[in-house]
Amino acid sequence: MDKGEVDGYVYDVWNNNYTGTIEYENSGTNGFTASWEEIHNFAVTKGKSFEKNTVSAYQFRECKVRYDLDITPGGSEYVGVRGWFTHPDTLFNIVEVWGSWRPPGNVDAISTVTVDGTNYDIYRENSNTGFDASNQYKIYWSVARREPLELGKSNHIDGTIDVLEHFKAWSSAGLDLGFIYDVQFDLEAYRSSGSAKLNSLDITYDIADESVFGKTVPVRPYEEHDPLPVDIDGKIIKVDFESGNDKTGVLGEEPSLVISDERFYSGTHSLHITQSDEHGEASFFYELDPYDLPESEDISRSYYQTGARIFNNSKDDVSFEVQLVEYTDEPLMYNLEIKSGSRVCKSGQWTNISDLLFTFSHDVFHKYRVVFIPSAPVDYYVDDFYIASGDPEFCVGIQKFEPDVRGDLNGDGVVNSFDVIECRKAIINSMGVNRIETSGDVNGDFRSNVSDLVLLTKYVLNKSREIPLSDDEAVLLVGDHADSRTDGQRCIYVSSNNYNDDRLRTVVRNDGSLTSDWSDISFYTCESYEDYTDSDSRKSSKDFDINYSVDLKADDFVDMVLRGTVYQGNCSLRFFIHEGGIDFSELDYYEQTVLNENDFTTVTLNGKEYYMKKDVAREDILTGMIGTDIEFFRKGDQIKTNETCHLENGFNLEEVLKYWSDDHETKDQVMRIGMYIDTNSSSGYADFNELKFA
Repeated sequence: MDKGEVDGYVYDVWNNNYTGTIEYENSGTNGFTASWEEIHNFAVTKGKSFEKNTVSAYQFRECKVRYDLDITPGGSEYVGVRGWFTHPDTLFNIVEVWGSWRPPGNVDAISTVTVDGTNYDIYRENSNTGFDASNQYKIYWSVARREPLELGKSNHIDGTIDVLEHFKAWSSAGLDLGFIYDVQFDLEAYRSSGSAKLNSLDITYDIADESVFGKTVPVRPYEEHDPLPVDIDGKIIKVDFESGNDKTGVLGEEPSLVISDERFYSGTHSLHITQSDEHGEASFFYELDPYDLPESEDISRSYYQTGARIFNNSKDDVSFEVQLVEYTDEPLMYNLEIKSGSRVCKSGQWTNISDLLFTFSHDVFHKYRVVFIPSAPVDYYVDDFYIASGDPEFCVGIQKFEPDVRGDLNGDGVVNSFDVIECRKAIINSMGVNRIETSGDVNGDFRSNVSDLVLLTKYVLNKSREIPLSDDEAVLLVGDHADSRTDGQRCIYVSSNNYNDDRLRTVVRNDGSLTSDWSDISFYTCESYEDYTDSDSRKSSKDFDINYSVDLKADDFVDMVLRGTVYQGNCSLRFFIHEGGIDFSELDYYEQTVLNENDFTTVTLNGKEYYMKKDVAREDILTGMIGTDIEFFRKGDQIKTNETCHLENGFNLEEVLKYWSDDHETKDQVMRIGMYIDTNSSSGYADFNELKFA
């Protein structure tokens, strides 16, 4: 949101998804004032930075942070020191005080330390990958054992944080510290409103020329040499398994690995890997020498792609997760697993695993492996493993219909009757199971259906000279995705913490319709929306019609919600229309305390009955705007578990707003509107034949 440098102190203000309202201003004695209102995730840091990879944490003789702070917390805030190590990439936190939530949550402490009379618990965890595989890192915590802050009241806290003592404690606990990137005073908040004033801040440190404690500067485990050449296809490393390769292997308990001529994708051999059920999964790996890979001259990190052909020789479909594993051979092994993506390998066929991006810096201090990890014990073959140059502008997880030969479904380079057979198989496999299927798609709509079979058959029988593309231009999104715009165009947001994972697929079409399917996902949200916040084309609710038609199926709970935000003068409305229906008799005790039937009234939208709950208007302390929330729950059992349900509706937005305000003289403006699907621990699909906000 904002960053810079003032009087030798760097600062950074971060607001996740630009949710809520933030105000920040630097002040004298290295301080600042900040306030936040209805944010999702917010952080402000201020402190000292260091040139990358030049100063080891073990070289510090002293590092202290002196601060004086007044804070009025509203919920999950915490205060302390935050910074970064490189090699290994690690975020570190020293938490002095907190509000309603003590970080890091449900994580077991690995050690304790007493610093200046205060006891701290030490934790270690991994970050989530989110939308980018390159951003996973370790997180170290020291969290003080103190009483929490008083919510809604001004709290004054001050003191000195001896950062060096925490470095020593982490090192003694077996944590690798690496090089210092920055040390900053830190204030973070989650889903809350509050304010703070940092009255003063002083950070002092003293650095020696060599290690003062713990480890010395790490030694590179590889011998530096010239990189391998890049071929015409951009590939650097290719393994076809026509003979043995000393850099490939298998991880697991008593796995079997042989070069086999029983099955292969190209050439005459492949790598055959088996593992018995009682011994768990057997993972294929390639031991990567980073000096084999050419560096990029333009950016600080170089990007590469990896992939392979895998034949699933078992009776069930199995998902393979591909990771770049960074590790050491020390007894207390450093092991960072960075996910590049996941692909489902269907039973009895070859799967092309590709578009898996990874990145790292070439100042190499640890070892690396590219690992293919099956989700269950499986008998499988690997062929044509590769590592290629990667494009940092390449949008991982966005696939367009660009086959080498349109209609060549079996990958032999020609279109003939064998492809017709493959198309029929794909149609049978997708019936009643998936609404997104690429194995039989010939017209680019990311479906396998009768229209594909008709087009392909006509072409093979020479009744047509070409296979025409579908009129609906479509792209396939794989895994998490965020496309945020503020010009009134259609946006998409998909979230499940599954980066580049094809158990989570979304097809988006140019007419605004979409299809999503998900398989064995712990939580999942998919929203199609339009944002008019910074647009000159905002519309009045009187001119805004909403229409949708969807076929929906899930094997567990699923909610489908239309939501939006409307401004009218100095007032704002957030509305949520739950189209799935609600039955109060089936709610558990916790839900009943939140959704009490007595709190609702019955209203009508487009001739259909809804329960309505209207929150009391509240004032935004920063903007002065009066905000109201209204929720509507459609009556009736609209969605049935494990059944395909058809839902459709349409109404003018003004029909919703009549339950908000009687002021018809003031012009209202639609700021944001969208439809989202929300589900937990389920598999299913949602096929929107129509989704229009006009």
